[in-house]
Amino acid sequence: MAQNEVIITADSTCDLPADITADRGITIIPLSILLGDKEYLDGVDIKPQDIYAFAECENALPKTAAVPPSRYYDVFEKAANAGEKVVHISLSSAISTSYQNACIAAEDFDNVYVVDSKSLCTAMGLLVLKACDMRDKGMDAKKIADKITKLVPKLRTGFVLDSLEYLHKGGRCSGIARFGANVLAIKPSIAVNKDGAMEIAKKYRGKMDSVYRQYINDCFAEAGKADTSRVVVATSGGVDPMVIGFAKGVAEAKGFSEIITADAGCTISSHCGPKTLAIFYIKK
Repeated sequence: MAQNEVIITADSTCDLPADITADRGITIIPLSILLGDKEYLDGVDIKPQDIYAFAECENALPKTAAVPPSRYYDVFEKAANAGEKVVHISLSSAISTSYQNACIAAEDFDNVYVVDSKSLCTAMGLLVLKACDMRDKGMDAKKIADKITKLVPKLRTGFVLDSLEYLHKGGRCSGIARFGANVLAIKPSIAVNKDGAMEIAKKYRGKMDSVYRQYINDCFAEAGKADTSRVVVATSGGVDPMVIGFAKGVAEAKGFSEIITADAGCTISSHCGPKTLAIFYIKK
């Protein structure tokens, strides 16, 4: 099977670096970002810095919107007309209606397979890259989708936040949890559960640099159970490069072959805010 007979597509929330998506031939389908009455496409005509500037100036967060079925349809139709099959990997259905919308668009095509990542950010991206690995080995689209679906529960997905402010304003964190975190100077670690929803996994205290190091060590404590072929260190901006270097050093010491550093896109940054750090890998 020729490599280009299977197209790998993903929501923009996979947050993979542009050089990787270009090199691996990944088609990115952007979610929408709403700043007041203006709509932008995630990663196309707006960047996270614009999000933070808007939040500071307006004391409010932008709204994010799922990919509409029509946007998916256009991508799937183009592939179908070229005789290509599609494996699409979507943002968690517990977080966005993008997955449902992709399924609606896929109904009109015989060779489009939609996978619910039940995840976000570059944890999603790890599934996308695995799909590319399988495609490059000549695997059929349906088999790729089936195998990626089986990997979903094996994702190690979590991140540590400097503040719950963005999650609270975005309606994803209760006021009580936010108040408690602020009063007690707690830095929460958020995990994505088996259903694809976010929940507080652990609470750290102390200065942020110390919290980052605790979080990194906790993430890699179970690295012996990891697929060490690939790991991602992702941030939403504002994290000291020395912290990122520390995370990469620990990953290397734990035997990970490929260490990817990534920046969170606008959709993820809108909900997490700056100074968020995440470590993602797939468990065996």
